[in-house]
Amino acid sequence: MAAIRRTRRRRRAPEVAQQELLDAAERVFARSHPDHVGLKDVAREAGVSHALIVHYFGGYSGLVEASFERKVRALRERILARVQTTKAPLLPGELLEMLFRALEDPVFLRLTRWMFASERPAAANLAMREQGLQLIARQLAHTLETRPTQELVTELELILLCAVSAAYGYAMGKYALASALGRQVSAELDEQMRQALTQMIQARLRTVLVATPD
Repeated sequence: MAAIRRTRRRRRAPEVAQQELLDAAERVFARSHPDHVGLKDVAREAGVSHALIVHYFGGYSGLVEASFERKVRALRERILARVQTTKAPLLPGELLEMLFRALEDPVFLRLTRWMFASERPAAANLAMREQGLQLIARQLAHTLETRPTQELVTELELILLCAVSAAYGYAMGKYALASALGRQVSAELDEQMRQALTQMIQARLRTVLVATPD
């Protein structure tokens, strides 16, 4: 009688298993847009049954949303760490560079398009739950003023909102936007866009600091 070979399953903590599934999903999304693949593709990449992904994430949409959330949270943590260690006059340029570099990641950009293009509720729920821009604005306010006012925090929130909107909009639509200018997308144009946005933010920031009472 032929011996039956059984594969021993590796036991993992739920947190570890979820991270490994997200790692596998990211490898799949590095090759294809989330709309062009599905649950079975990620399961195949991870070497698990698709039922395990459903168990942890509720389905394919939940997996993609969790992948996007992990990317956003990692970016927010890097930005907050930079705000805490960087002198204020250099901050707008450095933060924008971090944001532009993050959006050069094809996985991050594909996940962003997937989430925002369809106006998925999860994107709004994530933003409300994390309140990342508000956290960054408050931390930034403390690097600019010893005892920042709420007016300063509110102004910084608006500045960040404009900066993030411009960066995301450019990253997702730069081919059409560049064509509207009769130009080709290039590293030079990316840098010019970042520099122009930095200068506008710095000018607005100077105005806000002058207008804000001590």
